[in-house]
Amino acid sequence: MRLDMSVLRQRQTWAAAVMAGLMFVGISALALSAFDIAGDRIGEGGEIEPIPVILFDSLQRDGIESEIMDEEGRINTSLLRGGVLIIDLMAHDCTNCHAVQHHLEDEIPRWEEMESARELHVIAYGAWYDESLEYLNTSEGGYKVPGFPTGLGSVHAAILENGTLSDPVRLLTTGGTGLIPAVLVIDHEGYIIARENTGTPTDGWSSFDSAVETALTGNQFEIESLRTIGIAEEKSSASAIFALGVFLSILVFFSPCAFPVLPSFVTFQMTLMASEASTDSRERRRIKPPILGLLSGFGMVSFFLVIGIIAAIMGRAFALSGMIRIIAIFVAFSLAALGFLNLMGWTSNLFSFVQRAIDRPSDGSKKRSAEANTFLYGVGYAAASIDCTAIAVLPFVVFLGTMGVEAVFTGLLGLALGLILLMVIIVSLVGYGNAAFASRINPLTQWIKVIGSWMMIFAGTVLLVFLFSPETISSVIQM
Repeated sequence: MRLDMSVLRQRQTWAAAVMAGLMFVGISALALSAFDIAGDRIGEGGEIEPIPVILFDSLQRDGIESEIMDEEGRINTSLLRGGVLIIDLMAHDCTNCHAVQHHLEDEIPRWEEMESARELHVIAYGAWYDESLEYLNTSEGGYKVPGFPTGLGSVHAAILENGTLSDPVRLLTTGGTGLIPAVLVIDHEGYIIARENTGTPTDGWSSFDSAVETALTGNQFEIESLRTIGIAEEKSSASAIFALGVFLSILVFFSPCAFPVLPSFVTFQMTLMASEASTDSRERRRIKPPILGLLSGFGMVSFFLVIGIIAAIMGRAFALSGMIRIIAIFVAFSLAALGFLNLMGWTSNLFSFVQRAIDRPSDGSKKRSAEANTFLYGVGYAAASIDCTAIAVLPFVVFLGTMGVEAVFTGLLGLALGLILLMVIIVSLVGYGNAAFASRINPLTQWIKVIGSWMMIFAGTVLLVFLFSPETISSVIQM
């Protein structure tokens, strides 16, 4: 393996790094904003009413759960009514959930010091039911057992007014999609007054923290003015299940675990267009951007299908294996390493997307290379975001399974079509945008190659930081 270290002494390399950094920050900010907006819009609607009673098994630790659990060791939210309740829907293998937990543990002492007649309660609800109480009570990797009352829920943990049982995840998450983390502020009368769907909100937690302070110290009018979030309705019609799958696809695509990879993906598409613009017109590929988008979308869907099959075969062992985190770490490290190697002039045969797109002529005999690379990048995009998306997608499939095979097919169809459509839109915007100035892009080919390498480095590095220290990303966003 020969590396050209002289690249690091070239002014162009560091100028490209600055440009890549600005593009990375800009595209990442747009992705996170899109996630916040999508969460807000999808979460609108539903009946504005007190949340149902939630009853679930706790870790039964002395001095923590023992302070609020009932005689059977369960947390019963009806016993906490009259105070301010924060419910953190989380899981052991959900990195984004760890950022939520870190923020809550940082702020609890400050909230408890506020003078208020209303007592503050913070509880963690284990929302991935394939995990176990023992697993939730085990600190390892990036997970630390919460210092506040914690337990594991179930699909029957919510008790509605009419006595029927329901799944809190389907009632309290955005649009009933089941996407976690989801942390909610419940006022003294049981109404939801705030909800965050990520550990890295773009407003730096200001709206959430403000709602907690209002719930603790505000008057009745101030609290009632925040009651704008309803309880999601459980719907079982084919159209409702299909729509649920589409809604989930939007949140999955722009999830906080995926945002570091999106800038790299966009730059990769730019290199394909740059390569096409730099070849002779008679040799150019005739691959339309929407086709490339379809291939990327099929890559994402194929990855989730494979993971779903593995999870179905392994059953409960999959949730306890740590495989989700291992895959995410491997992809993050690979992105950073391969970006560095590409920058140094070395390429691998398997992942050298940028170099091959730039250096090789795109005649008909090599047409499949671009298509295969685009498909593989879609797989990589899905793999990089698995730490967030699997926490939503796998429970979604389990939830649909309770309604029958037809519901599973309908929901997954909505999820797949949503992901493919989003990929087609992103790739088409990049592709047709480049086509508008194709005559000018040839001189920029080398720049785009170097910027693409830096993008891969930034994507892998930020993703690694997010996986091992999500609170660091949250702190940066708050700056």
